Amino acid sequence: MDYNELLKKYKLSGNEREHRKNLIDSLIRKISVVINDMSLNASPVLVGSSARGTSLKKSDIDIFIQFSSEYDKKQLESYGLDIGFKVIGDGVAKYAEHPYVSGFVDNIKVDIVPCYRMKIGERTRSSVDRTPLHTEFLNSVMNDEERDQAIILKLFLKRIGVYGSELRTEGFSGYVSELCIYYHKTFENFLRFVRESRGQLVIGPKLSEFDSPVILMDPVDSKRNAASAVSKKSLSILRIASSLYLENPEPDFIDLENVSNIEREIPDRKTYLLLLELKRPDLIDDILYPQIELMKRNLASFAQREDFTLMNTFSSANEKTIQVLLELQTGSLPGVKIHVGPPADNPNAVKFYEKYKSDPLVLRGPYVKNNRIYVELKRDETDFKIILKSQLKNINFGHNLNFLKEKIRIYTSREKVLSSMVYHDFISVQEPPDLSSRKNLEKK
Repeated sequence: MDYNELLKKYKLSGNEREHRKNLIDSLIRKISVVINDMSLNASPVLVGSSARGTSLKKSDIDIFIQFSSEYDKKQLESYGLDIGFKVIGDGVAKYAEHPYVSGFVDNIKVDIVPCYRMKIGERTRSSVDRTPLHTEFLNSVMNDEERDQAIILKLFLKRIGVYGSELRTEGFSGYVSELCIYYHKTFENFLRFVRESRGQLVIGPKLSEFDSPVILMDPVDSKRNAASAVSKKSLSILRIASSLYLENPEPDFIDLENVSNIEREIPDRKTYLLLLELKRPDLIDDILYPQIELMKRNLASFAQREDFTLMNTFSSANEKTIQVLLELQTGSLPGVKIHVGPPADNPNAVKFYEKYKSDPLVLRGPYVKNNRIYVELKRDETDFKIILKSQLKNINFGHNLNFLKEKIRIYTSREKVLSSMVYHDFISVQEPPDLSSRKNLEKK
């Protein structure tokens, strides 16, 4: 299959590579000058796709500062931020395992990240210490044709929504994508391998001690699964998409600009929809999204504890807002609740009887049905929104979201919910997306 037109569109041109190279050289010189002025035992190194020749046109530039192990973690973080801000004056501090500086230079996003200098076989002190070794390894084993194939694979993974190891995506990182090509040589070979696989996907040598959906031994650290971030969902999407693409492989299907945005009509699902909306705190995605997932899980558990039948939970977030959607079969319950007691041959059955025989909330019972004792109780409140509001303070949204509960907005009006960002995302979800180009859609 000829992917040249796609590569021309998304791969850096000669002029763009030259501009990027000059910018990188300038940044590294500035970093080196600052390091020298501060008399530090450290050195800058270019990492990531820019260093490996697999950049897309809008790829970030990642420059790591490798510090000697003589510095402790606090020193590494402090010096790393100082250097970053001196090089990117209007940059901002971002926080992952440790802080780093991110900003734009000549309209290109640049991250300046501190790490410890290490060799293969040495123990890491932070999770990013291996990154320069990843670049060294891939540059030593991949040729230009394989780098182009890696770009095609990255485009495909982006197209189906599973590119990136961030917790928001739980997909394939750039490094893992390139290793997939290293082991399978071409984009289509890798898709065939995925299509024919069953169960756990093992790429390269087997790592028996890992139980992840995808196992890929890190060539620079044989004890590490480089693909540990890939979720079952992302692997499943890739499997389906691989089969769909191989049935009719056309480069247009991978073109990110050829995505067909077919709007679905908003259906009347005849369910109860509740929208929770809160302001997004200033957190990076890898911290925020696990908190949103915790919030959704605990809201779902609350609904089920209160005897509501939950159908779906869904969330969306942008730079300003977090929205969570709950879909229940109904938003109100009967005024009576059936409370199941212990089996009759359990000593606690008598205690259950004694507890409820004169309880004013009992509407019927206690009574025996089959081998258990039951009681039917009056339900004080039957509306889900009212129950949720009264108990909101007791539901854990996570450390970084709990403080926002006092300002949370809850909507149940059809107009508000159906026009929301989260409902649009919920109703239009398609995983994997339709792998049809505009050209092919026009033929139908």
